[in-house]
Amino acid sequence: MNQALLPVILEGLVLLAIYAAAVGLTRLFCRSRSEEAIGSRAFVDLPARPLLILVMTYGVLALLRLHGGAASWLDAHPKHASAWLTFWVVVLALGLIEAVVRNLGRVGGQPIRIPQLMRNIIRGLTLLLAAFVILKYQLGINISPLLASTALVTAVVGFALQGVLGNLLGGMSLHVVGSVLPGDWLAIGDTEGEVIETNWRETRLRTIAGHILVIPNGTVASSVIHNMTRPTPLRRHTINVGASYSDAPGEVIEALLESARAVPDVLREPAPSAVLVEYKDFGINYRLRFWTNRYYDRTVLEGDVMRMIWYRFKRRGIEIPFPMSDKLLNDFMAVVYRQRRMPPESEETRDTARDLLRSDFVRKLLVDEKGQALLSEADLAGLAPAIRRVQFTAGETIFLQGEAGESCYVLVRGTVRGRVEYSDLRQAHEFDLGPGSLFGEMSLVTGLPRTATLVSPGETEMLMISREAFTRLLALRKEIPEALARIVARRAEANLAALEQLKSLGPANVAETLKKENILRRFLRLLGVGAG
Repeated sequence: MNQALLPVILEGLVLLAIYAAAVGLTRLFCRSRSEEAIGSRAFVDLPARPLLILVMTYGVLALLRLHGGAASWLDAHPKHASAWLTFWVVVLALGLIEAVVRNLGRVGGQPIRIPQLMRNIIRGLTLLLAAFVILKYQLGINISPLLASTALVTAVVGFALQGVLGNLLGGMSLHVVGSVLPGDWLAIGDTEGEVIETNWRETRLRTIAGHILVIPNGTVASSVIHNMTRPTPLRRHTINVGASYSDAPGEVIEALLESARAVPDVLREPAPSAVLVEYKDFGINYRLRFWTNRYYDRTVLEGDVMRMIWYRFKRRGIEIPFPMSDKLLNDFMAVVYRQRRMPPESEETRDTARDLLRSDFVRKLLVDEKGQALLSEADLAGLAPAIRRVQFTAGETIFLQGEAGESCYVLVRGTVRGRVEYSDLRQAHEFDLGPGSLFGEMSLVTGLPRTATLVSPGETEMLMISREAFTRLLALRKEIPEALARIVARRAEANLAALEQLKSLGPANVAETLKKENILRRFLRLLGVGAG
């Protein structure tokens, strides 16, 4: 081995050992690979690695000078150690400048956010320039051939790596402008997802399905980006719905607005809106618009609103039309003609009568003093056409505590959850009702507001007894008004304490309203009979 190269090799090994030891110590004590994490634990964000390298270098130089041969070699080659120290002083100064800039931003209340990619590029170019200056002016090396070869290599590499450089420049432009940041929900062409990472080459998205998509920055920079998060996540949804010509537009629009407001994730401000947009051959088209701040979940949110629309249309008797072919129309007319020739009592009427017969309404309320039922299945079959069978879906509110009530319900399928809230801020009382239960009858027979809030936690089916159907029920037998007044008065006395909690009514008014005489008088008014 050339004896002249041995000192240079040893010097290089010593410097390499110093750098490796500094890296190991910074990882050991700071437990982080990034100066950003190191700086977050200190007030001034001191760059630990270059500072540690300088301290260790001075320590090693001091130890070497204790040995005569090493000291003489250092005296003969002073430029090498000086160049090494100068380079790391520049690294330390650059880190201190970054730390000061970051801390000035923190003191001002608006942190200065420079993308990591831009910091790395600026830092690399600055250190490369410092290395060239040190080589030329401190070590006296002619760097012209080095610059020429560097330029040639750069040109060759740039031509060979056009795609990589395009991604690099695209990433730089995205970071400088701030178009894409982690946490943003983006739509890039047909690709949609949340940004989880951006670097010098690529942008990574996580889709709704959980797939990770890696998109080159060049593709992102040259595409139209739909940012659903910034500057605001507020977005408008649109649903088109048709209704038949026989349904009043005002009633259809009201049902559409109720459906949108029934979904918790639909914002109240801006308020939903619905308009009539077009007359078609088979019906009238309406457009429902509502706002959310979770546009990326639009499939689920719009599905929830459309589900509410179906149930509300069904309960209101609003029909959603559909185009008919000639064959379908002929088949439909054949079914209508056959139904006209069927006996008046349909299967639905019989089902309604049987459901009523098994319910608390007939078994507990419509009974005489001996507990015998006042109505037979035949009587209920005559009443059934006046009773509507309605359905509710999960999350729908049947009625609210304190609102007026002109109907009661018999639960046929599913469960209903009730909640009674008190004005004195006591804990609310909650309860569940199963099939056959009767609820809402107190408001119907007394005229008082609802005493509880009833919600459908799942799919439910029930019979709705309106005021008109209840009036027909009272007229079936002369004993029914007296029996109902007696039973309801007893139940009212038991519930008086809860009813007194209603904010809108005083205890004296409640007690007077719930007397048997007043309940019977209300029944007689419904029947059109004088109360004298």
